[in-house]
Amino acid sequence: DPARIAAAFREAGPSVVIHVGAMASVAECYRNPSQAWPVNSQATAVLADLAARSATRLVFVSTDLVFDGEKGSYQESDAPSPLSVYGRTKVAAERAALSISNSVVVRVSLMYGPSLVDRPSFFDQQLAALRERRPLKLFEDEWRTPLDLPTAAQALVEIARSDYQGTLHVGGPERMSRLDMGRRIARCLNLDPSVFEPSTRSAAPLTEPRPRDTSLDSSQWRGLFGSVAWPSLEGAVGKMLAAVS
Repeated sequence: DPARIAAAFREAGPSVVIHVGAMASVAECYRNPSQAWPVNSQATAVLADLAARSATRLVFVSTDLVFDGEKGSYQESDAPSPLSVYGRTKVAAERAALSISNSVVVRVSLMYGPSLVDRPSFFDQQLAALRERRPLKLFEDEWRTPLDLPTAAQALVEIARSDYQGTLHVGGPERMSRLDMGRRIARCLNLDPSVFEPSTRSAAPLTEPRPRDTSLDSSQWRGLFGSVAWPSLEGAVGKMLAAVS
């Protein structure tokens, strides 16, 4: 709703907007593209226009799924080539954000941590499967650079406070498959990692092709913002679970 976005923007009178709102389910975007495009792309264009008119800094959160996964270790200079409706809506949103001055596109990877809303996250589903000893299939042939939620939040704040303009990749320190990730989380909790069973993308009933390797090269971000902690999976999981226990 562009009018309500504009009204909220005027009421807030922001000096910085960190735009994290999105229709982020890949499957839901495929099923309902008529909603995905306005929410992900057109709303970002509206915010970009409002930011440009008021000299407001815009930090837009994008995704590693703007890439087709054929290369891996993607750098900021690599051209997007999305395979999904979701990825295409985010590429269009990136262009809108970068069309104005004083803006940043922050591409994040697969994020993990306890959900802060009513809907369980994939991380929550993994923990439930472990604790209930319920088998859960995880891809062994899809690689990301998983990033914990607290690090992602801190990175966005520091980027927003800076004067950097352009695109930045903010991923975790290690490339791993979902299966590797799940089994390492299990070992952190001293639970049975065999609950997680290997699966492949070709064996899954997918409506759209899934990229094989969308791992991000985050060296540019680390060079500029090295003061932000960058914990391993084990370190991040330990801190997050201690905070919610």
